[in-house]
Amino acid sequence: MKKIISTFFLSVFVFVSAQKNLISNGGFEYDTESWNNGNILQINPYTKKSGTKGGSITEYTSPQWKGIDQSFNIPKNTAAIEVSAWLKADGVEKGNNDWNKAVLIVEIAGKGENIASLDGTTGWKEFKKIIPLNKDRSGRLMLALSDCTGIFYFDDVKVTALKQEDYNKLVEAENKKYEVKVITDSTPLEIVKLTNAGFENGLEGWRGNAETTSEEKSEGRKSLKLSSQNPVWFGIDQVADIPDGSKTLDVSAFVKTKDLKPGKNDWNKGVMIVEFTKDGIAKTNDDQPVFFVSDTKDWQKFGKILTIPEGSKKYRIMLALSEATGTMFVDDVQVKFNK
Repeated sequence: MKKIISTFFLSVFVFVSAQKNLISNGGFEYDTESWNNGNILQINPYTKKSGTKGGSITEYTSPQWKGIDQSFNIPKNTAAIEVSAWLKADGVEKGNNDWNKAVLIVEIAGKGENIASLDGTTGWKEFKKIIPLNKDRSGRLMLALSDCTGIFYFDDVKVTALKQEDYNKLVEAENKKYEVKVITDSTPLEIVKLTNAGFENGLEGWRGNAETTSEEKSEGRKSLKLSSQNPVWFGIDQVADIPDGSKTLDVSAFVKTKDLKPGKNDWNKGVMIVEFTKDGIAKTNDDQPVFFVSDTKDWQKFGKILTIPEGSKKYRIMLALSEATGTMFVDDVQVKFNK
């Protein structure tokens, strides 16, 4: 599920693409020019996202760090950078650790920021991430097979600079996009039952590692308890079918927080997210957040009405601490479909 928060800011920052790319030869049109470890980089005239060429790294037998990198300078008065690339994996087998995959990483002031990690076989997908800066004036971008095997394809690699006013506008636009509504009325809903939506039967029907508890509950005997002292993605999910002809999905849940501290970014909080797919795998749209919560707050009911993307057959409910620390309780998850 980490991937979920790795797609934040995907659709809003279209205008940034017109700005100067701080990465040289990010489309690999000039073969290995400007990239370190060019002997590892393979140039592909057939497997590419745009232009006439793309890049790739291949390793079939010996899992190891095998990658290319490029340093870049950051202009003055830069408040943040946007990193983006089109990536594709072919038969990438994860190594001994969860992070041993095909990776895109940006290093600022000696600290690595994971932009994307892929395993298995995937189609082309664009990954983007905004990284706020302090007084940093340089960075390094890395594309690698991190102690794993397979083929890692990449194209249109970009790093663009954002001034403070532009960054503020983008953050404001995203905050408005992710506004949530606290439900105070008691209008009855035509409920589509999720399996074990109130967590009365432990984690039956849900995937992931967590616990249920009787110490806090909105109703019934139990609730879900997500608690972590480490800023990692920690949560559970459930996949279900979308009834034929459905146009919108109403989703809601009761939430309580205790000493829940946000992570590095504004969206690193306690979250509920809905994913729409064709078949449980292929997404039909970006992930849709239902709430972001933090601090210590008593039970509240959060909800949102989501338009179902064309071609969607399944949806996934995700409940997690998104690189936040503390505790979140969740109870009585409800779903309603409108035709």
